Order: sequence, then structure tokens, then C-alpha cells
Amino acid sequence: MNKKIFAQLLAHSQNDLTKITQPYILDTFGVEVKRCDTIEQYVESIDNACLHKYFSKYWQNDMKKWKYSGVALIDEVNSLKPRAVLDVGCGYNEFKGKIDNLIGIDPYNDRADLQVSTLEYKTDQRFDVIMCLGSVNFGSRDKIIAEVLRCVNLLAEGGTMFFRVNPGVQHDKPEADWIEFFSWNVPFIIELAEILNLKVLDIRDDTNQRKYFVYKKPVSQ
Repeated sequence: MNKKIFAQLLAHSQNDLTKITQPYILDTFGVEVKRCDTIEQYVESIDNACLHKYFSKYWQNDMKKWKYSGVALIDEVNSLKPRAVLDVGCGYNEFKGKIDNLIGIDPYNDRADLQVSTLEYKTDQRFDVIMCLGSVNFGSRDKIIAEVLRCVNLLAEGGTMFFRVNPGVQHDKPEADWIEFFSWNVPFIIELAEILNLKVLDIRDDTNQRKYFVYKKPVSQ
């Protein structure tokens, strides 16, 4: 649950849902949501609406600015000769046509091959490479684990996952003010690998304080 949105709603409403009106939501958060039955439902709806608004209208990416997780990934991924690549949270789908056999999914950007979230993506296909470059960054620890686990289940045995994650740095645009970024760190990266039975191949400091790391899924014995 987004703690910033929850605290704002609680302070305003004092647990009186009639005070959470559409004009108040629009004026405070800049988004519109349907009427909800609980404050927790309002938090989830507003959080999703804020993410959708920011990443579909305001967020911009420049692949060239990333030291490890941008243009440099093209040759690295292609050298693995993947039969199928999944770009999770692909944004403007900039790797399409540059990385072989790539499918881009993103719930917020209509340039994705499929406009769907990681947890809602349904397929029987398994991918040799999965890229999560700034997309598994939002929500609670449990949500982060669930999203990475979903990626692990989509990854073929022996497959590789490339990540760029945010250590909790807030984006500077005001439209991102209500977005809550998960604070990734090296101990959690290592712990997550142990939880999900993955091998850590690499961890590096990328541009803008981001962390770049690589997991490998073992082959069953």
C-alpha cells in the first residue's frame, strides 16, 4: 500500500469516506477514480491512477544515459542468442527491433506490444531473457517479491534476468510526487536471489544512483 496516499487520505477523512469526494481527489492527486467502499481501495485506485498518468504522459527515457542498462544491453542480450526476450515495463518499447525476438509489455504505454502488467500477463511461453529496467520499483516488499517471482516463472531454465532498480530516489517532476518508490539495496538483491533460488551474476552502480544487477535461473537437476 502506498503510505503517502494512505496518510493523506486518513488525515483528510478521519475515516469518514464521505469526505473523500471526487473534487478532493482531483484537486489533491490530479487524477479521477471511481467511488470505493474502503480507504484501502481508494489508496490502490489513486496509486494506480497516479502511476498511469505519470508513465503514460510525463515520463521520458534516454537509453544512452544508462551506463550498463541502456544501449550497452543490446549487444549483451543478443550475444546470448535468445529465442524469446521479454521486456517488462518496456515504456516506449525502445529495444524493439534492436534486441532479437523481443516482446515488450507495459500497463501504461500504448507503444508496448501488449498493454498489460507483469502480474496480469498470461502466456504459456517461456523466455530466455527477461529485462526489468526500472519497472519493478513500486509498492511494498511483498509486491516486489511477487512481481519478480512472476518473472522467474516466465523465465526458461538457464535463463537470464537483467534489472535496473531505484534505491528510493524520488523523480523530480511534480507529477511523480505521489508515487512511492521501493528502496532497493544490495542486501535485498542478494536476499531475493536466495528466496527465489537464483544465482547473482553481477551487481553494479548504474547512472543516477540506480542499481544494475543480473540473475540467472538454474537448470533443474
